Amino acid sequence: MKILIKTGYPAVLIFVFFFIYTTSAQAVEVDFSCMSYKVWGKGHVSANFRDYDVVVYNRCPGAVYWSMCIERVDPWTNKIVETHEPTGYVDVDKKARVNLQLPKSTSKSQFRNRFQEFYVNIGYALEMPVSSECFARECETQKRDLRAQVRANETAWERAEKSLAARIKNECPESGWDKSHEECEATVREATQAEMDQFPLKDQELREQMAAIDPEHCQVWSGELAVE
Repeated sequence: MKILIKTGYPAVLIFVFFFIYTTSAQAVEVDFSCMSYKVWGKGHVSANFRDYDVVVYNRCPGAVYWSMCIERVDPWTNKIVETHEPTGYVDVDKKARVNLQLPKSTSKSQFRNRFQEFYVNIGYALEMPVSSECFARECETQKRDLRAQVRANETAWERAEKSLAARIKNECPESGWDKSHEECEATVREATQAEMDQFPLKDQELREQMAAIDPEHCQVWSGELAVE
């Protein structure tokens, strides 16, 4: 089965695949701890999209209906861009897969451009209807202060990068009688390396703090740096 969800962003397709295996297990009362899921990053579809699979595994003794709440978030504004709620069922010893293609941020800021992020939560039931809770809004409220610190660090990082580029242009002319442009640039970069290293370290520290906030419901996926 293939499900196409029309969105305001191009090439956002959600595919649901069911992998069927033969089993003789009879349905019994289900403890949903036998259901699980994983999020797999599959790579870049193109320079503008990142591919992910959300795979649901059924290790229960019978068929289970599932519903997902997938909320895509802009990595710069941290606003919810779109919500997808695919549903289906998965039989015993089978798995179901939802495929996402995450575009790059549409922000005009080109510094450290990232792919869209997403939250995912899954609900299970023995019969329809089945629903799942959406947590992105609540999670982003908890992360608001840390998100602001990330943006402030990135703004300072961008200023430092521009300042370094201007210094290299000023101190390292393309032609001259002294050292080559490459040698001159390497010397300037080495002199500022310790200062520049603080920005990615701060970024990593802040993102680790965000990841520690309610990891059961507030884990965010994707958001990788886009190679320009």
